[in-house]
Amino acid sequence: MEAGRAGRYSMKGGDMRRTFAVALAILAAVALACGGDGGPGAVLKMMQKVYSSDNFDDAYKYYTKATVELLNEMNRINPKSSKEQSLADKRFVSGAKWDVVEEKIDGDTAHVKVRYTAHPVENMKGFEYTYRMKKEDGSWKIDMEDELKAALSMMKNMGALAGFSEKLKKAIK
Repeated sequence: MEAGRAGRYSMKGGDMRRTFAVALAILAAVALACGGDGGPGAVLKMMQKVYSSDNFDDAYKYYTKATVELLNEMNRINPKSSKEQSLADKRFVSGAKWDVVEEKIDGDTAHVKVRYTAHPVENMKGFEYTYRMKKEDGSWKIDMEDELKAALSMMKNMGALAGFSEKLKKAIK
């Protein structure tokens, strides 16, 4: 290579730092654009903020549509007196704090493991739980569909048993 050409392609320390800073800024912008909401673990951090504020109105936007439908059905069957009592997942309560310890993404699904660092229920401190997440409409959402379907089935069966029990008592009289 000619001396003139080599000089044209060499970088000095300041130029290298500037180029590195620009490349890092571009990489961060691309990561944010692709991730949209910062990833599935970020959704759980947002839930921590929602429940720390005692204003649960924003919570439903962090669940999948199917999860919200099932939560609404559960609340119709068994209404609770307060918003916090009607939460399907008691791991999300005021005063609960957690750290994301592992995040596994596979396409439009993810598993995020959290470890509770604080919780109103003493034995929850140190407890680890893995949340299923699903990408829906370009954003990560908490997917509790399987758990809620099982809970609803159990609630309906208990209701049917209670009704049968009442009919049996009347028949015996």
